[in-house]
Amino acid sequence: MPKDIDQQIIDYLLTHTEFTTSDELSSELGVSSKTITRHVGSINKKFSKQIINAKRGQGYKLDYATYLDVANENSQTNSSVKLRREYIVTKLLFAAPNAVMIYDLVNKLYISESVLQTDVKGIGQRLEKWDLKLVRKQRSLRVVGSEKAVRDALIEVVFHLSNATDIDALKNDSDSMNQDDFHMALSQVEIAERTLNGLLPYPYNVNFFAHIYILLSRARKYKLVDASIENEKDLQKEFQNNPEIFSVCQTIITNIREYLHLGENTLKSEAYYLFEYLVTSRFNSFDGVVLGDGELSDKVTDQFIALVSEKLNFIFDDSIRADIRSHILAMISRLKMNISLPNALLNSIKLEYPKVFAATREASAVISEEFSLPRISDDEAGFICLYFVKYYVAARENRVKTYVICTTGIGTSGIISTKIKNAIPEIEIVGMASTFDIEKILDSSSNIELLISTVPLKSEVDVPVEQVSAFFTEKDEQQVKKVVQRIQNEKK
Repeated sequence: MPKDIDQQIIDYLLTHTEFTTSDELSSELGVSSKTITRHVGSINKKFSKQIINAKRGQGYKLDYATYLDVANENSQTNSSVKLRREYIVTKLLFAAPNAVMIYDLVNKLYISESVLQTDVKGIGQRLEKWDLKLVRKQRSLRVVGSEKAVRDALIEVVFHLSNATDIDALKNDSDSMNQDDFHMALSQVEIAERTLNGLLPYPYNVNFFAHIYILLSRARKYKLVDASIENEKDLQKEFQNNPEIFSVCQTIITNIREYLHLGENTLKSEAYYLFEYLVTSRFNSFDGVVLGDGELSDKVTDQFIALVSEKLNFIFDDSIRADIRSHILAMISRLKMNISLPNALLNSIKLEYPKVFAATREASAVISEEFSLPRISDDEAGFICLYFVKYYVAARENRVKTYVICTTGIGTSGIISTKIKNAIPEIEIVGMASTFDIEKILDSSSNIELLISTVPLKSEVDVPVEQVSAFFTEKDEQQVKKVVQRIQNEKK
C-alpha cells in the first residue's frame, strides 16, 4: 500500500476541481474503494473543519478555502512537535547503526518518556518510507536498515531535497548548516566537475553535494562507515570501466580526511559510495554509460515513448528519443545500484501536468515489470515526465487552429471533428460550420490557419484548405497531417 495515502488523496483532489468518485481515486492510488472511504474520514477528523465534501453518486471534492484555513492552523499547532521529531530522527540517523540512549533524548528535549514514546511512533512510521525500522531495546533507540537507506533518509531529513532545486537554496533553508562544511562540500563538487571536464546539472549537483556534506557531519561525530560496499561485484567492474571517476572520488575522500584531521586509512569505503552517486549522474560532457546498459536503455526508451504516446494519443517529435535515452541510461544504473534521486519538482509536476505525469507513471509500472527492473519511483517518473512535457506542451501551444466545413453544417462537422481531434492532436478545432457560412466566418476571425472541408469550396480563401471524405479515412488523416506539419514549420 502506498505510504502517506492521506496526503496522496489531498494532492489528487487539489488537481481536480470537480467531484472525483472513489473508484477513480482507487484506480489512481492503487488501493480499494473502502480504503479511500476510510482515509477520507480520517483526513476530515485530522482538522478542525471538514475539508473533503462527499456526495452520494458523485464522490469527493476538496473544499479549497477551508483546506487553506485549517492547513495553516494545523501547521502552526504542530510546529513544535515537528521540530522536536526532526531533531530526534536526525540524531538517530546520524548515529545509525549505533544506538542513542533514551535518557539523553529526554533530558536534552525536556520531555517526559510518554511524550517521547508518542514521538517514536510517528518517527517509526516516517522511517518506513526508506524501509528502515526503529528498534527500542535496553533503554535505547536504534535505526535498523541498509546503509544506503540511512543515507537516503539523512539526505531528505537534513536537506529536504524534495524542496530544493539548487545548492544555494540548501544553504538558505538550513539555519543549522555549518558554513565551513558547506564551502568544503561545494569545493569538492567543483573539483569533480573540473577534473571530469563537465557540469553536473540539477538534480545531480544537489544530490552529490548533499552526500558530501552529510559525510562531513557523520565522519566528524561518529566515524563509522559500512564497508560492505567494497565487495559488490558489479561495482568492481565499474571501477575498471570508469577509472577517472573513481580517482576523483578517492581525491575527494583524501581532501575530507585532511579537512577533518583523520587518519590515512579512515573513510576508505566512502570513495565507493561517492563513486556510485557520481557514476549514476549525468555530466553535460558524457552520458555516464554504466553496467553495460546501452541496449537496455534503447528498449526502455522506445517503450516509454510508445506507452506515453498511446496514453496521451499524441505523436512525439523524433528528437525526444535522444533526450530521454540519456536520462534513462543513468536511471537504470541508479535502479540497479539502489540509488535514489529526490525530485523537488514532483508536487509541481503532479499539479501542473497531471495527465502527462499519470501517463508516465503508468508507463513506469509497466516497464519495471516488463524489463525486470526495480520499481521506478514517482521521483524518477517525474523527471522522465518533464521530457514528455517539454515536447507535449510545445506542440500543443503550436497547434494549428482549424475550422471544419460540411455542406450540412454542425451535425456532420461534429462527427468529423471528433475523428480529427482523436487522430491529430496537433490540430485545435476552433469551430464548425456549413459551406454557406464560410465567408462570414473568415471575415470575422483572423486566427484560422486551416480549413478542412468535405466538399470543394467555391469561395477563394487566404488559408490552406484540405478536402477530405465524410468518413475521414486513413488516407485523409495522412494528408491532413502533412498540411499541419507544413503549417507548424512555417510558424516556427
